Amino acid sequence: MRIRAPAGSARVRAKGSFVKRRKRRGKGAEFVDADFAEILYGEGSGSRSDSRQVQRKTQQFCCQVRRALNLALADSNVAGIGCELFVDEVSPAPGCGHLLVHIVVQDGYSVVDAMSALRRDASRLRSEVAMAIARKRAPELSFVPVSVQGGDDE
Repeated sequence: MRIRAPAGSARVRAKGSFVKRRKRRGKGAEFVDADFAEILYGEGSGSRSDSRQVQRKTQQFCCQVRRALNLALADSNVAGIGCELFVDEVSPAPGCGHLLVHIVVQDGYSVVDAMSALRRDASRLRSEVAMAIARKRAPELSFVPVSVQGGDDE
């Protein structure tokens, strides 16, 4: 015949064997080391390096999208406007799900026509980006013209 111990108490076996304790559910540790908790939950100095890594990954992603867009624009003429377009910079709009693409239009061509042609061809460009990157969702693209002026940098 077995005698059961009350819930929450320890079972004691013969001398030299292990003692098995049952833990009560829903009750956390009463004493927590503050330094350990800070390291465990990342509230310390490690958060700065995490922030730098996120910024670096974002820059890498934007460079990858810029490369893919430049290749797509070089392969075909966008909507038949007759000018070559070049991606100067890609930056995250609020995040990496929406990107702001800075486009350089050649001198002598209408910026308005180039931007409207890019907006018409945005779905094809987005699919080109989707094939070039390794992400679950392709980012939304917004195009902005960049003013190119000759001369020295200021």
